[in-house]
Amino acid sequence: MNVQRLMRQARKAVNKELYAEACELYQQVLDTEEMTGNLDLQLRLGWCYERLGKIDEACVLYQYVIHQYTHDGEKNAALELQKVVDAIQKSKVDSDAAQIVHEVASMNDGELMLQLQSMADIIELKTGDVLCEVGDMPDTLWLLQQGSVAVRVDGYDIDEPDALHAQAGVLVMIGEIGIFTQQRRVAKVWATTPCYLYAIPAKAIQNCDRMGFQAGMERLLREHWVDPVLSQHAIFDRINDVDRRRLSQSLEVIELEAGACLVKAGEEHHGAYLMQIGCLFFLHHSESKQTHHEDESLLSSVVPGDMVHLGGLLPGYKSEYKIVAATPVRLLRLSKDVFDAFSLRRPWIVQALLHYCRRPMHLQVMHPDDGYLWKMNRHIELDRIFHDPK
Repeated sequence: MNVQRLMRQARKAVNKELYAEACELYQQVLDTEEMTGNLDLQLRLGWCYERLGKIDEACVLYQYVIHQYTHDGEKNAALELQKVVDAIQKSKVDSDAAQIVHEVASMNDGELMLQLQSMADIIELKTGDVLCEVGDMPDTLWLLQQGSVAVRVDGYDIDEPDALHAQAGVLVMIGEIGIFTQQRRVAKVWATTPCYLYAIPAKAIQNCDRMGFQAGMERLLREHWVDPVLSQHAIFDRINDVDRRRLSQSLEVIELEAGACLVKAGEEHHGAYLMQIGCLFFLHHSESKQTHHEDESLLSSVVPGDMVHLGGLLPGYKSEYKIVAATPVRLLRLSKDVFDAFSLRRPWIVQALLHYCRRPMHLQVMHPDDGYLWKMNRHIELDRIFHDPK
């Protein structure tokens, strides 16, 4: 058996992200007499198991290497690898716990759509009828059951309008961005064929206490708003779709009243934030050496879709600015612990953050590269066939 040839094949498989193939090849190398017990290969094989989500198999290999490091007197190497294992295992426990809660508490798409329809009025549009205008209040979620509508987003007047079409066994969400962010409508929507829609008041959604409903709406938020928004942010757009979706699910909800301080100048505050609802003020905080009076000047406003305090994901980072809630806000927090486990296998992301946090303060609010989210998937497939509302 040609060990060097197997190693080259394994490296090529890794470069192509064919991790299952790479695992088989590395195992074949380890099974050879000359490479049995090779620690470098054990680490490579463990890394590939991680990519496949086989965390237990990876940790067994890492623990073997830790034992060997300790036996050989390489205590620092053993301690560093143990930190990696601890972080991976913690991430797995948190993920498993979140998955259990998700499965128990959240309605699935079919149940959620049934509940929404039970709270809805059925409306009919004729060809040319307008469903909503730019600037309207976000007081309704619509589910398109039959027909087609055109969508023209404010600021994109020279482009052809987008189109949404109902399909058999599928409902199409319209107006969900306003429900998720409480921002006024950013698009005009009108019927291009006769349409039937379910119209659900925002207040009915907020007040529904049916078991699993709010968890189901939170899941829709992560899948149909958070993940698409993250994909439009520098750094996070380089992460593959599956891992970014997992990251979206890990964000914690933080709510603040108007006037509350989120981050103080000079403090070491762990975590970064994605704005969902409301507005934050990003302030430059300074103190006059002559008068000893504190001075604060507005650097930027933070609105839904923006990310702030990315430096909080780096060790020892102390902000040069102050962040205050201008209105009641709902934020989604990426904790440093979650990010540390996530970045262990992606060292490039730490370097990208370091580069970003060296920018001038007023440029450290990360805006989506493109706020045009009408291209995202808003179709909900159903588990059963619903009757035509006619």
